[in-house]
Amino acid sequence: MTGEHLRPAAPGPEKITVLRGDLPCPGVRAGRVAAYEFDIPEGMYVRPGAGRRQRAFLLLDDSVQLNQPVVFPPERAGWWYIDLVDIREQGDTIHVTDHYVDFIVGPPGLPYRVLDLDELGEAMTSGKLAPAQVAHVLTATQTFADRHLLGKDHRGPGWLDFPPTALAPVRDIVIPGP
Repeated sequence: MTGEHLRPAAPGPEKITVLRGDLPCPGVRAGRVAAYEFDIPEGMYVRPGAGRRQRAFLLLDDSVQLNQPVVFPPERAGWWYIDLVDIREQGDTIHVTDHYVDFIVGPPGLPYRVLDLDELGEAMTSGKLAPAQVAHVLTATQTFADRHLLGKDHRGPGWLDFPPTALAPVRDIVIPGP
């Protein structure tokens, strides 16, 4: 077989570090999605049988972080917590900063909840976030809801694209330690 018949292998996930504040977390990036893990501190409630390791996902172009919290009670196992965040990429390091607005998404058929809009408003009025940053967060919030939950013309019984199909490359991947 000659080299002209060989195709290059698709690039595999790249090992990265995600900084949540000052906490470095091991992760992987595949295209424009990433996954990383961190341990829930001792003393905090963790759902029985869930383990202390939490996996989070990033939609890098959408300012969105998603996870299925191990700290949710048993009746909410499998539910999702979504944070609207600022994502800054510097080579193999991704900086994540929470920008207040959150969603809780359960199974289809239950309403989703939007949380902490009051905290976003307070961050703007206190000067912690500039009006342009708040506008970005609000746009990302609406885009997430329209693209993944109940887009303006969606009439189906389930979520439009949730959990996002874009997570597939990193959903079940093994994340190497630091």
